Amino acid sequence: MRFGIVGGGIGGLTAALVIARRGHEVSVFERSSAFREVGAGVQISPNAGRVLHSLGLGDAFDEISVHPERMVFRRWEDDSIIRANDFDQAFADQYGMALASVARTDLIEILAQAVAAVPNINVSLASRVTHVEPGDETSTIFFADETSLPFDVVIGADGIHSVVRPSVGGVDSARFSGSVAYRALVPLDAVEDLPVDFTNRVGPDRHVVSYFIGKDRQYLNLVCISPEDTWSTESWTEPGTLDDLRERFEGWSPELLSILDRVEEPVFRWALYDREPLEQWGIGSTTLLGDACHPMLPFMAQGSCQAIEDAAILGRCLDDVDGVDGVDDVAGVVAALRRYETARQGRTAQVQTTSFMNRDLFHMPDGEMQQGRDEFLASGVAGFGPLEWVYSYDALTAAI
Repeated sequence: MRFGIVGGGIGGLTAALVIARRGHEVSVFERSSAFREVGAGVQISPNAGRVLHSLGLGDAFDEISVHPERMVFRRWEDDSIIRANDFDQAFADQYGMALASVARTDLIEILAQAVAAVPNINVSLASRVTHVEPGDETSTIFFADETSLPFDVVIGADGIHSVVRPSVGGVDSARFSGSVAYRALVPLDAVEDLPVDFTNRVGPDRHVVSYFIGKDRQYLNLVCISPEDTWSTESWTEPGTLDDLRERFEGWSPELLSILDRVEEPVFRWALYDREPLEQWGIGSTTLLGDACHPMLPFMAQGSCQAIEDAAILGRCLDDVDGVDGVDDVAGVVAALRRYETARQGRTAQVQTTSFMNRDLFHMPDGEMQQGRDEFLASGVAGFGPLEWVYSYDALTAAI
């Protein structure tokens, strides 16, 4: 069968590999002139890592990965530790592999290389899709140059500003969170004294996440979340300034301020958007994947992981579709898409909702509620209990 995938990001390329391995012809349409990823770093937890390994990417993925030694929550004012968990061998044994921090560009590169090596995947860069018309037997992709192409299945993997989403009824607007993220990098030689931790510094109205990324820990990746009343610029990302970043975290711990002093410009400023969980992901032979259907705030580090899970579940649902005497089972494919959507909607909605709630958890003003939060974190469930349901999910074997 012929599959058209709109979007060549992490989710779209993973889906292309998953579907092509099942013998289908896959065309990927990416609007950029080259594969690239927005943002510097991404966390790939075991629930997504095991999918990448299943696609034969294990060695390449391990080469680009940094494995944090701990997950640490620190207090904004003095850097005191609220809670720390080890990413030790016991963690890897429990979940089947280690948690990894990677540069997004490195992850896209190994996915793109894998895609290029598959003969039944065709990639078209600089292809601007305007909309999709779903159908029961075929769905049609329309392009800015006024051409169109029909496919047996169309998958919208084109992110939070998806042009495919409206075609299946998702006409809601993206929701501005009231926060912006300042994203910055510090070269390794400036922070070699720091532990290899995934660190979350939490404070009133804002927090800072830091972790190493790149081959051989090339950079310390910083994501600094700060409140913003409105976002009126045309783009959802724009250049920031180091002076503005420092000003927004004035009075925070000397340790954090020292790290900010070592930032290597440029600094980027991103508006953080999400959407409410979408009740309907598809119509006929068109469906959605990743941020196109479940965009979430980055407060669980699960956006890319959930897109990778989507791809694995979609592939498994398609396994049950068989043509007869060379004739494709069109009704079976449509049923498989609905089965995929049903299998994924509950879990992704839970991750979306929890990510949104974490904003308030991380940004509590100092006081009684904040003290209760810190006491709960310090003495709460041992190990990674609160994230057990996230990390233990196996898209390769989960019931569908």
